[in-house]
Amino acid sequence: MADRPVRIVDATLREGAQAPGVAFTVQQSEEIATLLVAAGVDMIECGHAAVSREERDRIKATIIAAGDVPVLTHARATRGDVDAVLESGAEWVGVFLSFNEYSRRSRMVASSLDDLLAMSQYTVSYAVDSGLRVRFTVEDASRTDPDTLERAFTAVVTAGADRICFADTVGIAEPADVAAAAELLRRRFPDTPLEVHLHNDRGLALANTLAAVDAGADWVSCSVNGLGERAGITDLVVLLANLHVRAQRPIADALALRRASQLVAAFSRVPMDPLRSVVGRHAFTHTSRLHRRAVSIEPMAYSWIDPAELGTMAALAEPRRWSLADLVIEPQVRSAAELPHHRAGPGDRYLLIDESELDGCGQYCIVRRIPEGDPGPGHVDTHRHNVDSLFVFLGSAEDLTGLRVQVTVGDEEQTLNAPRSVFIPAGVRHSYRVLDGGGLFFNVVLAGTYARSLLE
Repeated sequence: MADRPVRIVDATLREGAQAPGVAFTVQQSEEIATLLVAAGVDMIECGHAAVSREERDRIKATIIAAGDVPVLTHARATRGDVDAVLESGAEWVGVFLSFNEYSRRSRMVASSLDDLLAMSQYTVSYAVDSGLRVRFTVEDASRTDPDTLERAFTAVVTAGADRICFADTVGIAEPADVAAAAELLRRRFPDTPLEVHLHNDRGLALANTLAAVDAGADWVSCSVNGLGERAGITDLVVLLANLHVRAQRPIADALALRRASQLVAAFSRVPMDPLRSVVGRHAFTHTSRLHRRAVSIEPMAYSWIDPAELGTMAALAEPRRWSLADLVIEPQVRSAAELPHHRAGPGDRYLLIDESELDGCGQYCIVRRIPEGDPGPGHVDTHRHNVDSLFVFLGSAEDLTGLRVQVTVGDEEQTLNAPRSVFIPAGVRHSYRVLDGGGLFFNVVLAGTYARSLLE
């Protein structure tokens, strides 16, 4: 194993924002950055400044939230992109360019290799002269021949790049490939820090990252929950757990890491696989009779690490077998006052299903019968779930009209007449209030218990 310290640049707010359907808001970016700082990352990568003014505003907010932790933002190898980074206020620019045949056939058709080398060298020089620190990434480096790779990095190091980055952009490499590339670059550029950015298309990102670290990589690019393009990149939380158990980098704040994982899953609407290592709900759950008996005597009998070191604890579970009788549930009247952010409210509230009624059902649903008359003041404060949820409003009239409500989702508020349904994306603050009329209100939350679904 490498003796040198392993430094982390977290790219959740840049690479993660390139995952399908993901668009972090300014507030979400601030919350994530604050937790990344608490978790001890060495640098935060946020956005591509040239995209829009809104993106630059998000970068500026992240810089404030990051405090003393430097923020890097992406840029193509163009002067205009560097100028946008300067406007954003970021201290570091991550310039990227691809030099291999795939890019030259698809994106750089009119450019020769010499043109690309000159472009990269000019952009790095311009950024350095403008007062920025520069990380230069050879995109798709794992499919770039070694001579071209060396020429590209030589050009940018000569121009003043502070750090070079080897990117396995399509996730094609294997550990031996990454180790060989890292060893080659360490020998050729001994005075320039080396970073690796490794995608998970083949499920090898973590293995490739550990191989790169052992071969001398100084920096590792990763993201919370591995969020990113296609199958994502190296998972920050899982990587830090592995570096911790290898005694290469202690975990600074396990609870901050777990909180970051929960928030990113909610904000991205990419739910966490319960079997995912380290942060999955069942990562330390023991089910077979043999395992349960063994861990009751020796907690480490079936664990690779003490879960407490990762901010969690082991659990025991029984094998599940349902009969039809188990699946038929008689709704029970329950007061909303038993829930956080709620008070009693108008009419009767029936619990249709949650895991107190059917263990393992994975969903929560209530129906409230709203009587005609004064509904009283609002009984639900704004709150957020870590999963998607749904409001359904049905009026008491034959055509389901006759109920008027006020719904708040995020920063918007709207008055609605039944029948209406409102989809609530995970991570978004929301509430509702009955204005007048009568009918039924349904609330469906895709979590086994209401309390477990709450972000606060």
